[in-house]
Amino acid sequence: MKMNKRKINSLYIHIPFCNSICPYCDFTKFLKKTNFEDQYINELIEDIKKTQISFFKFNTIYIGGGTPSCLSNENLEKILIECQKLAKKGTEFTIEANPEDLDDEKLNLFKKYGINRISIGIQSFNTDTLKMLGRKSIDFKSLIKKVKKYIKNINIDLIYGLPNENIEVLKENLKKFVSLNCSHISIYSLTVNPGTIFFNKHIKEIDEDQNRLLYDYICSYLKDHGYDNYEVSNFAKNGKYSKHNINYWKCGNYVGLGAGASGYIDNKRYTNTSNLNKYLEHKDRLSIEEELTKDQQIEEYLMLNLRTKWGLNLEEFNARFGLDLLEVAKDYIQLLINKKLAIINKGSLCLTHDGIAIMDSILLKIFNLINL
Repeated sequence: MKMNKRKINSLYIHIPFCNSICPYCDFTKFLKKTNFEDQYINELIEDIKKTQISFFKFNTIYIGGGTPSCLSNENLEKILIECQKLAKKGTEFTIEANPEDLDDEKLNLFKKYGINRISIGIQSFNTDTLKMLGRKSIDFKSLIKKVKKYIKNINIDLIYGLPNENIEVLKENLKKFVSLNCSHISIYSLTVNPGTIFFNKHIKEIDEDQNRLLYDYICSYLKDHGYDNYEVSNFAKNGKYSKHNINYWKCGNYVGLGAGASGYIDNKRYTNTSNLNKYLEHKDRLSIEEELTKDQQIEEYLMLNLRTKWGLNLEEFNARFGLDLLEVAKDYIQLLINKKLAIINKGSLCLTHDGIAIMDSILLKIFNLINL
């Protein structure tokens, strides 16, 4: 019997293993153990094979974690062989990696199986900060030069607002990033979540005023060096936007495979169990499955689209939800425009830099006006 395949934009695959646990991380992760790694990869491959049967090839594939690059080359190859079958010509195929894992053998493996974008979790170039994070200080210039021999499209992850860092450290981090001439940067303010090492050590996030000062500097500096701030925390040069993340921000459908991974299909969100034993034993694999209410869909659509430079397309919003935003929130939107917090550009409501800074309050007000 022939099954009907579905067309979905994006595929996310979660690798939960790490060589060490970062003190700020609250994603599903486990210290790497060979026996668990082998079992996990075998189970994940079965899930990928089922996906090959159920779905057409994807526009974007993203292998995240955890730390995918900490896998043995043998297990990496097993995964990549199956993932390659889900990639078509032109698919954006991304993998996350830690700097210390990236030797020529591993990079050659990535290239061999079609990975054309890499996201490297550097977090900081500052030696003292790296030591505090349990990371090694390495020659990043030589590393990036080596990576570019195999993969040209490189994202660097940085965090600002880490303990004992100030604006001078941030300036030096940005200067070093720009000197590497990479196409993309994702830079986030430190968030301290329950269950993390930082939370247990009572590390505090920087206050709003300090965060705004640092964020303004980041945006200004990166703009001066040719990077387009296309989403709150993401900047790209020469149009090298993350297609995978844009699908998230546009509320597109995506499939999530692996322990702790989430998927979103036809307004239904599911999340796989974060319990590794349950995942390996096929027990209660699906921990959450919910159909989003119309209010939840509207709230998410507003929040995600307004994060981007393209903003919220008013015609698409009306078609999707049967709501004319310029009608239900007319006076407030005009107020935002008058205060230079928003603009209407090519039929889309877009927040300005100052609007992005107070986005939470803007979203709340618009959502309340919709629900009057």
